[in-house]
Amino acid sequence: EKLELVRQVTEATNNLYYFDLQRQLWQEYYDIGMKENVWGQKISKSAAQQHRTCRASGLPQSIVEQRQQTIARQLQHVTNELKNCTIKLNNDAQHWQPPMDPTILLDAINELVKRAQRRLRQEFDYKKQMLVLDSNDHHLITKFYELKPNQEQTHLARKIWQTTADLLKTEEQVEILRKRIYLQRLPSGIDKIINQSIAPIQLLLSNCVINKDRGASLMSSCSKTITQYKFDLMVLNIDIIQSTGRGHQQLLDDLNEKLSQFCNESLIEAIENRQQAMRKRHEIQLKHKLHSFFDEAPTTSNE
Repeated sequence: EKLELVRQVTEATNNLYYFDLQRQLWQEYYDIGMKENVWGQKISKSAAQQHRTCRASGLPQSIVEQRQQTIARQLQHVTNELKNCTIKLNNDAQHWQPPMDPTILLDAINELVKRAQRRLRQEFDYKKQMLVLDSNDHHLITKFYELKPNQEQTHLARKIWQTTADLLKTEEQVEILRKRIYLQRLPSGIDKIINQSIAPIQLLLSNCVINKDRGASLMSSCSKTITQYKFDLMVLNIDIIQSTGRGHQQLLDDLNEKLSQFCNESLIEAIENRQQAMRKRHEIQLKHKLHSFFDEAPTTSNE
């Protein structure tokens, strides 16, 4: 009975924190919609590709408000549930043998739930950041078009943004590969293909005519060689991607030189502001990926 009551308090505490995170996220949707006056704005797939941006910005106001009302009811329900469980715990704990201070127990449960939800809170914080960044990105693109650029200026701006996105993508790929090498965690596709290729060698080494100790030594040597090959392949990939990145950077430098020839100061500022926003979004997105991307990636041992 004691354990069941503690379980109920823990579950109610967990639900309370979870629904509060949901409340904060949907409040962010609402605040952005009210501030920018964009509710469920969506652009075509081709336009999103041309500008290297997301298709949707926000959600319809009716959906946001409906979701907020649902979460408010869920929060109220779990708050009442936790309150009842806490009252029962305070009453029952006085009669437990040995006696226990309910305040200490409740504090411990609260701390345990907070620690367990640390990654979840980080994920919700990231989603809120991306909502703001995506909304700002659409806003900056709109500001550019409000300046009435001609066809040539529009083409130049799109080309600069596309090349910036391609350059940032190569930077992301390099950082992820470096992290994989550091953590000895390989892309599952590469790992699977190479492991399949050594199956014939393993079959040969299983031959009963080979001395057991010699077979073990050969297998160890084979494993080390294959492991080194995997990482050499990733280093080669990094070199290729970096060369691609240098090509994108050169193209971007050439495009930026054309800005002063074809655009006035207001247009240049609008284009560069959007570039800076793209870089900021990239930094936050990459940081999140590097922090959470490798949980399920296969690990390779050098032993």
